[in-house]
Amino acid sequence: MGEHTPAPSPGRSYYGFVLYLLGWTGIVIYLVWALVPHSYLATLGLTYVPQPYWALALPSVVIMLLVVFVFFIYPAINFMLAPPPNDMRTITDSKAIKEEDYQATGAYDVPPVYDLPISQVCRVLYR
Repeated sequence: MGEHTPAPSPGRSYYGFVLYLLGWTGIVIYLVWALVPHSYLATLGLTYVPQPYWALALPSVVIMLLVVFVFFIYPAINFMLAPPPNDMRTITDSKAIKEEDYQATGAYDVPPVYDLPISQVCRVLYR
């Protein structure tokens, strides 16, 4: 077993470098497609390229889909996975530690950490 190091393993570093190069290549190709007139691209032999309209339309559609996902779909998924408010799982669970599970401590000892019953919490908060 070798020494622990924050540097990635050789395999991961190769994949990371390839993805880095592919990312920059994609950005350059996108900018060339969006900004260079199609007549110049045709003189280079690139005749089948999408219209420049899609250089603005496609990112706009992707951003709108992300906004819809972030503000509507993602919260809806979280609401579906959460138990209803009147379910006992919102109050306690099988991992709860009760005060009775601990032995009595001395007057100057640090008290143990345990879960408070909901009735006691309501009494203290709402008198």
